Amino acid sequence: MTMSGKSSNFACFFDVDGVITKGPNVIPAAKVALQELVQCNVPYVFVSNTCMLESEKAKQLSEMLEVPVLAEQVVLAHTPMRCLTEYHSKHVLICGQGRIEEIARVVGFKDTTTIERLCNTFPELDMVDHTHRTNLSELIKTQGLVHGKDFRPIEAIVLLGEPIHWEQSLQIITDILLTHGNPNITSNSSNIGDHIPIIACNKDLVFKAVADLPRFGHGAFLTCLEALYKKLSGNDLRYTALVGKPYEISFQYAEMMANKLARSKGQPKIERMYFIGDNPEVDIVGANIYNAFLESAKASNNSCTGSGLLSHPRLLSAKLCESILVCTGVYDPSIHTLNPKQPWSIPTTIQKDASDAVTYILNKENFISNFRV
Repeated sequence: MTMSGKSSNFACFFDVDGVITKGPNVIPAAKVALQELVQCNVPYVFVSNTCMLESEKAKQLSEMLEVPVLAEQVVLAHTPMRCLTEYHSKHVLICGQGRIEEIARVVGFKDTTTIERLCNTFPELDMVDHTHRTNLSELIKTQGLVHGKDFRPIEAIVLLGEPIHWEQSLQIITDILLTHGNPNITSNSSNIGDHIPIIACNKDLVFKAVADLPRFGHGAFLTCLEALYKKLSGNDLRYTALVGKPYEISFQYAEMMANKLARSKGQPKIERMYFIGDNPEVDIVGANIYNAFLESAKASNNSCTGSGLLSHPRLLSAKLCESILVCTGVYDPSIHTLNPKQPWSIPTTIQKDASDAVTYILNKENFISNFRV
């Protein structure tokens, strides 16, 4: 007997870094876990704050885990931006690294400018690198400082992930915020009022890679941006929308994708979600907040984290979301102790790795698998 004979009305959701992979390598227990879910025909979705194309991540995971992974089963930090349609036609400044213009286009943004292109248009802005000062002096001597007359003001800022040259991006983004999107027009930074909309992915302060200590994530970059903007303007930086974990919109989007997958398999709607992560401050907090949202009156459609929420009631059916913390990434039980005074970061259960987490889930759901027999 491969399973209990009933269709699953639950789904498993996996963080990637620290749960599925450690650096470039797959964690063996994760491979076992996913292959067992495939055998049991249980829907699974990957939810990661990575900045890359969903199709690329799906291919990467499929090859590593030797299981089928569709692009629709991958929810990255920027993926829910597909729902922020009111910004898709605005002229937006995008920041990150890799194929960010393609990523922005895939999620719906039609008119984008990069930090690099903005620096080319306004060469006097990026002066941290001293060679730029020398180059600017030569430019002024030979050509003068002329800006293109066709520059259209930036209407919103989209932060897809941490850039390579932090100092350059921090300077340019701050300039755009202080000038309401148009560096041609300077203003009194002590009286700038509300800044233009800013949408950010992934506030992970750190993530687990190959190094023993966690590495800075996009959240560290955002912390620097927030501090600089506050110092220069006297005002707090206010995000129009935050997407990625731990924000509810990303968990909602993942639930929607799991329900689409279940429907394609002729399975019932998802009633129970199991989220497996390695970072108490991001994965577990996010899953617990989403569980609280599910337990509250959905009619209110209120967000605990201040981000927008989806409106697809036919594809949102879950009644609970359990949080499962594994010990293969950021959280190391030999080093870390969970603080009971921070209840949002306390998981439903702690398991050694993804394989043990799946065993826990299948046992709880009374599924019987012969995968390990």
